[in-house]
Amino acid sequence: MRVRRKGELLRVDFHPSEVELLGVLLDDLESLLAGLDTDDPVVQRLFPDGYTDDAGASAEFASLVAGDLRDDRAARIGACRAELPPRGGQVSLDAEAADRWIRVINDLRLSVGTRIGVTEEDELDPTDQAAALYHWLSATQEILVEHLMA
Repeated sequence: MRVRRKGELLRVDFHPSEVELLGVLLDDLESLLAGLDTDDPVVQRLFPDGYTDDAGASAEFASLVAGDLRDDRAARIGACRAELPPRGGQVSLDAEAADRWIRVINDLRLSVGTRIGVTEEDELDPTDQAAALYHWLSATQEILVEHLMA
């Protein structure tokens, strides 16, 4: 992936393998959101408890906002998927689109990180494919943020 700024736009060049990988990850996240299994650690990470000290208030909060939060995430995923060039290529992102991509990539990163048990204290094995994916998503997010702030 290559990112450069052109005026108010970020120009992101995706390699075909990156598009394929992102497509699989977006599919997985979309499926997870469709099922919304509240016992799944990834769902718990993406939708944290609103009130950790009051189960009733937490359940009420979840009933009020969970659907909207899920729908917002699903809409961001759909928009990012629609912007992905099918066989690699360039995507032009304005500030709003770049923010959407950063948020979706963060959700993907949190999903992968939760699945492999990432904590602040962990040193990930650089030869592990899941750890490499986590690092790639983290670096991709960081690059977008840096270019957006430039």
